[in-house]
Amino acid sequence: MPLAADTVARHTRSSVLEFLEIFGKPADKPVPDKWRPPSQADYKINVDGSFVPGQNHAGWGVVVRTKDGNLAFARAGRQEHITNPFAAEISAMSHAVHIAADLGIVRVELETDSQLVAEALDMQKVDSSTYAAVIEDIKYHLKLWFSKVTISACRRSANSVAHELVNISRVCEPCILGDLPKNS
Repeated sequence: MPLAADTVARHTRSSVLEFLEIFGKPADKPVPDKWRPPSQADYKINVDGSFVPGQNHAGWGVVVRTKDGNLAFARAGRQEHITNPFAAEISAMSHAVHIAADLGIVRVELETDSQLVAEALDMQKVDSSTYAAVIEDIKYHLKLWFSKVTISACRRSANSVAHELVNISRVCEPCILGDLPKNS
């Protein structure tokens, strides 16, 4: 005799819950809902990238704040030849690392709203994605330029200043560099 649909649904739900309890991944650390000051550095750098499908460019934004939450530095720009959201976030992180080095920050806390970027930049893992060269280059510079590095993911609400900055930058015209001098 066939079982009723509600009975099958209850059995299925029960089995799924039991499976998740036994084999489920442990809960991740809670992700902050609002910006928090750096815990082990003088500055925290919030990073965001923005991409719109169908466009061949992305925006990036970097915000540097002190332990008190005061703005120390902000920069945004448009990056050409970006074709997906992950590439936009990686490009933004690359800009952030270079900006931190230019500012002379040696103990850096970087925060992004992209969990994938935070995981990709784990120093203990080797990346094999399409963006492995860029990711490994960022890791190399993190090791070379900084004495202490923390990279964490946060909710967009904790990254709101960088998020708003990047949305403005994405719609700006690209910078056009002048001709390079020719060798004689």
